[in-house]
Amino acid sequence: MFSDKAKITFRLAIILGCLLSNFSIVKAQSAGSTTAVITGKAVDEQTLAVGGITIIAKNPQTNFTREVTTQEDGTYIINQLPPGNYILTASGTGFTTQERPLQIVLGTTTILNLTMKIGSSSNSIDTIEIIASEAYLEGKTESSTNINRATITSLPINQRNFLDFSITAARVLTDRLPAQGATATSGLSFNGQTARFNNITIDGLANNDLGTGSVRSTFSQEAIQEFQIISDSYSAEFGRAIGGIVNIVTKGGGNDYRGNIFLFNRNDDIATRDPFLSIKPPYSQYQFGGALEGPIKKDHTFFFTAFERLSINQNNIITIADSTVQATNRLGFNIRNGAVPFSVANSVFLARVDTRISPSNTIWVRYNFGGTYNGALEPFGGLVAENTGGIQRLQDNSLAINNTHINNSLNLVNETRFIFTRRNQNLVPIEVVPQVRIVAPEGLVTFGQSSFLPQPRVLNIFQIINNTSLIRGKHQIKFGVDLQRFSTVSNKTKLPIFSSGRAFFTSIDFAQIANMPGLPVLTSLQAFDPTLRTPQQRSFLSLLSGFLPTVFPGFPASVPIADLPLPSFLLKVFGDPSLSNITVSNEFSLYLQDDFKLRPNLTIKAGLRYDLIRLKFVPKNNGNFSPRIAFSYSPTKLQNLNIHGSYGLYFGGALVGQALLNQLINSEALKVPTMLFPFSVLPFSLPGRKFPQTNELPPGVTVIPQFNQSSIYDTNFRNSYSQQTSFGLNYSFNSTTAISADYVFIRGIKLFGSRNINPIIRPTANPIESALTGRVDPSQGDILQLETSFDSYYHALTLAFNRRFAKNFNFLAHYTFSKAIDISSDFRADIAAEVVNPLKIGDERGLSLQDARNRLVLSGTWDLSYKNRLTNGFQLSTIISLNSGRPYNLLAGTDLDGNGGILPGDRPLIGGVSIGRNVGITPGFANVDLRVSRKVKFNERYQIQGLIEVFNLFNRTNINDLNRVFPPDANGNFQLPPKDGGRFTITPDRFRSAFSSRQFQLGLRISF
Repeated sequence: MFSDKAKITFRLAIILGCLLSNFSIVKAQSAGSTTAVITGKAVDEQTLAVGGITIIAKNPQTNFTREVTTQEDGTYIINQLPPGNYILTASGTGFTTQERPLQIVLGTTTILNLTMKIGSSSNSIDTIEIIASEAYLEGKTESSTNINRATITSLPINQRNFLDFSITAARVLTDRLPAQGATATSGLSFNGQTARFNNITIDGLANNDLGTGSVRSTFSQEAIQEFQIISDSYSAEFGRAIGGIVNIVTKGGGNDYRGNIFLFNRNDDIATRDPFLSIKPPYSQYQFGGALEGPIKKDHTFFFTAFERLSINQNNIITIADSTVQATNRLGFNIRNGAVPFSVANSVFLARVDTRISPSNTIWVRYNFGGTYNGALEPFGGLVAENTGGIQRLQDNSLAINNTHINNSLNLVNETRFIFTRRNQNLVPIEVVPQVRIVAPEGLVTFGQSSFLPQPRVLNIFQIINNTSLIRGKHQIKFGVDLQRFSTVSNKTKLPIFSSGRAFFTSIDFAQIANMPGLPVLTSLQAFDPTLRTPQQRSFLSLLSGFLPTVFPGFPASVPIADLPLPSFLLKVFGDPSLSNITVSNEFSLYLQDDFKLRPNLTIKAGLRYDLIRLKFVPKNNGNFSPRIAFSYSPTKLQNLNIHGSYGLYFGGALVGQALLNQLINSEALKVPTMLFPFSVLPFSLPGRKFPQTNELPPGVTVIPQFNQSSIYDTNFRNSYSQQTSFGLNYSFNSTTAISADYVFIRGIKLFGSRNINPIIRPTANPIESALTGRVDPSQGDILQLETSFDSYYHALTLAFNRRFAKNFNFLAHYTFSKAIDISSDFRADIAAEVVNPLKIGDERGLSLQDARNRLVLSGTWDLSYKNRLTNGFQLSTIISLNSGRPYNLLAGTDLDGNGGILPGDRPLIGGVSIGRNVGITPGFANVDLRVSRKVKFNERYQIQGLIEVFNLFNRTNINDLNRVFPPDANGNFQLPPKDGGRFTITPDRFRSAFSSRQFQLGLRISF
């Protein structure tokens, strides 16, 4: 963690680094989700504009060409050009033909101005290397970072998950919500926003799991040509995202046969010990695969294919105390602590064929497969036992088609994309037993079957997109339509909840319940395990068992509660959770984007997008218009300086998982009875600690409305959106080096969340009486309302530097000082349970879990071949991440105000008032990953590369999980941790798990 003094030193160091550095993010205007733009002006040696010059861009790998002619003012634009290496040829009558090699980057506009020399075009060709002052990227208006093929193959990325490159971009963090499992997010938080409302596209087609906002199966790193991370202020072409865009383009083949095979290995012999274990458990990881590409018909049809396999045998570390483990074992729950093994296996395959139907028409077809086995998808570890985990078996098959039509006479490019995906996933519990939550001395302990398992899903996803680009004078116009459809497959999709039940054990204060001083108090563990009770407690409970039928009509006589576990309450759902064959989501979008030069040094980008979402079971609302405006300006006397700004509205997509779950809960198919103490004792005393598995209510069990749970959508439900505004400065020293400063403000509006709108507001000492008579609506039980009444605020200042491929050195660095505030972290019920008063949701405003006040990320590659023979072929690369501490929420572990809130309960009190939400701060995060590699070439076609990667080079213990529960003592006082800068720190005795310790990986790649 950072003290105030350390924070000041940290900031001064970064600012000083900014002043001394020559590096910055290169600014580039967005030019499409799968393409780029080349533009410029042709002049003669007297700087007069030259029209009629033929400009040809040719990809030497495929001999694909695009041809345009300069206008009367000498300007030209080649739009919708796939990224890659090109040779640009300029020729005209009376002028010498010029050839210039040029690399264009995804989503950018490259400016290349040409000076035509008088001469004969037929006699000679001048091949001119582009120097820094000749070609540069036009000033952009959004925050984006491009990861090209060289970076993808050079930087150390754990398990080769290329999406992890996103964290090298400004204002992108790993998601800090508690581990998700079946309700996973995308894993990336942009600008402090939820990780559920990003848009991950591959070849311009969505690759998102609409159920929860996570990511569908990804591809081998070998199949990625380039990708772009857009943090904010993106053009109208991009939508269905409040957070950010990750825009990926896959590779195609060429005229040369090329390929590679690779193998990576790591194991416990070359790794360090987990800080929470005294020994090193077994660990092994193998990752292997390869790629092959080449021509089917030269200059006409090409293929590319890639395969990759990842196999891991590893361990999660469970830190539940021995005493708690022994108590659970005595009651028939088989849990353990220490290192618990599990395995993960993932296979991905991609095949792509590109063909040229005619000079004006190209088409590609791509098939990809992803198969996954994950023994811990529903996560366990720390204070969550192994049997809460879940096993995933997944198959993801996709077929994508793209057609591009070019009409040079109209300066028109039309692109049609289509994809069909069938996603077959089965999530099964490790053990079918009730889930139990206990506030033990070490914290909130959870064991038993996950609430949302088993969960088979078979889903069909269709998407079709059509984009048209036109060039009219100084205007680059682009418009398009996008339709996406999401449906379940009949009788193959289920969404069960609490299928084995969930029991909560908290301390029981009989003196408070009966309003009779002197009666015993049972701790949570004593309530759970009868063997831990004192003789006095047992005697009292034996006496109480005779009075319970009188006090609670319907409770059986002679129930030996002194010898039974005593849950505070218990949930169990009965019914058929199957979903029929239904289309649950249709999303339709239109957009129009116009980028035009108001003046030669002033570019305006104006866009308008319309999104219409029809989500089954959700109140309909009208479609949403989202206008966007941006400018890019370069002063005449300081053309290397770019001033840019933007404003726009950005709407999120659908989350169909919650819609389906809501429908099931409110249908006649499911019943959700809740049993309070003492009635909760009865099912937990049955064989297996639960009711028999059945779709019908057991005999004698009735659904009491006040003890039932229901879920509804707010009638005023709307689509979540954000307002985004930015302003920045960028100074380019040349085409490879720049420095920038950007301020970004994001206002999240009508954000999706949930809350209980029917809590107990008239509590009494008797919890059953409170539930029956004390709610807002006494005729009903808990009502979890899904609504869009939440909001967020994000401010950030980013200083960034980049040096691109100059003198064998590539370097990217950015520092961000930011603040993220919100009202709710997520819609999940366990997150909603941490709200103190759901009827005063505004009181929950506080720092977001995604807040990281200070963040510094550096990444770079250094090719040492130029130094001497000893270093020939060597390359060093690194990613360095430094984050200040993140917020955490302190919990009391009990329902202090008696409003019926479930564990982990309310927040601790100071002076009788609840402390604020997320007022704690965790230790900071620091990590260094390093790669050392060497390539040895045998001839022009064959080379072998060996490498060593080290993750967490300095073996820093970065805390991942902690005990957040601070229960009151016997006198009602809370022993809270010390403060730093007004925020509660966390002491080492409450650390429960850490991110990975130092790991070494060895790799070998053979290319041909």
